[in-house]
Amino acid sequence: MKVKEITPKAFACACGACPAVFETDRGTYLIIVTGVNSAKNLLTSKIGRDETAVDVPASLIQEIATK
Repeated sequence: MKVKEITPKAFACACGACPAVFETDRGTYLIIVTGVNSAKNLLTSKIGRDETAVDVPASLIQEIATK
């Protein structure tokens, strides 16, 4: 799989703790963000054993959608 980083400049940071978004050659996106363990308790019936909930800033998605 090949990936290309498409993180908007407003969200990029050098410390590695900020969200990052990558577009893959498979027509998917990889989003690196902070995991949300409490979401598993709230969404037990929606999150499979091999899935993870992540907390993505709405402004990140909005900025990507406008490009």
